[in-house]
Amino acid sequence: MRGARLYLILQTVLCVLLTALLAAGTVSLYWKGAVRQEERPLESIYTRDKAAEELVPIVPIFLLFLMLTAAGLIFSPALRPVRGEESAGPVDIDCTLLASCSSAVMKVRRVLILAAALLITAGVINGSARDVFYKAVRICTECIGLG
Repeated sequence: MRGARLYLILQTVLCVLLTALLAAGTVSLYWKGAVRQEERPLESIYTRDKAAEELVPIVPIFLLFLMLTAAGLIFSPALRPVRGEESAGPVDIDCTLLASCSSAVMKVRRVLILAAALLITAGVINGSARDVFYKAVRICTECIGLG
């Protein structure tokens, strides 16, 4: 039970850290772009390279988060308390949901999660994450009238 609580705390800390780093990267990209636009008004200020500069430091933490999530889903029976054991917190909800699933359903879920993690990793490696980040930045800045 102690391991499950530690796992949930670590997962929460990584999630909050990722959120803060992504927000900080977006703000940094915006401020650097605003300064660059003042210097050269006709030049495109939000380039793929600038977006990649902000995204690259976050990728290892994101991959760690994905691996930890996949490990938690794959090894979820190890995180469940023994029947009759008292526990508190959100683990009870997860345990009751997982206990009601058949083993075939759990195997399919694990395979799908593993496939998703592999495809996300492949997308990060081939540069698709950088493209998605760049497009998201462009959409956000155009929507509020900055791009």
